[in-house]
Amino acid sequence: MARSPFTVYFDESGDHGLRNIDTEFPIFVLCAALYRIEDYLRHDCPLFSDIKFKLWWHDTVVFHSYEIRKQSGDFAALANAANRNKFFEEITNFFAQSKVTLIAGAINKQALRDRYVAPQNPYDVSLMFCLERVYGHLISHGGADTTTTCIFEARGAKEDADLKKRFSEICSGNNQWRRALPFQAVFTSKKANLPGLQVADLAAYATARHVQHPNRERMDWSCIEPRFRRGPNGRILGWGLKIFP
Repeated sequence: MARSPFTVYFDESGDHGLRNIDTEFPIFVLCAALYRIEDYLRHDCPLFSDIKFKLWWHDTVVFHSYEIRKQSGDFAALANAANRNKFFEEITNFFAQSKVTLIAGAINKQALRDRYVAPQNPYDVSLMFCLERVYGHLISHGGADTTTTCIFEARGAKEDADLKKRFSEICSGNNQWRRALPFQAVFTSKKANLPGLQVADLAAYATARHVQHPNRERMDWSCIEPRFRRGPNGRILGWGLKIFP
């Protein structure tokens, strides 16, 4: 099978465990940042690096939503209001110009545990939702008959092995399409500093907070919302964002 013109980066927000659910943040989100490879290389990567050179004078900084919120490490400078405002202005401008297509699966863990006697792992459920919708996008954009690479952040030997197993099951036909999905999984460290993983990270947290509080206005959600996959009716829900249960 030929190589796909697309590539996909995955990252999550929240803990996928169901035993001790944080009532302040009971949402788990897996987000896929889907790109045409040419758009990624020629457009979004330069834009993303430009932010880092503007604000840090180098591009070794890895954007991680947790460290950004905590203003730790490279993001300690965000404690200064002027620096913080400039940073978020740059991120907003990036998403306004980005060519990424966002797809996310969001799980309300408390509702999942309350509804099902033996609930599935939220990560597994989100992964299925994302891969199904990525494939749907490829069908309509000319990539369904080629092999698309899905890039995940490595989380540890056991976690990666579990994910590979579930990924393989979904791609073997355990999905809404009831057919084999032409995807391959690649795992890499966050230290690889891939813009696609960082875009997925930033979008995952904003999506999780939106799902938790859908009626609250949030700047981070407002800037990524236009980048979500949409159906023919313009709806995101069910097309670019699947919320379960």
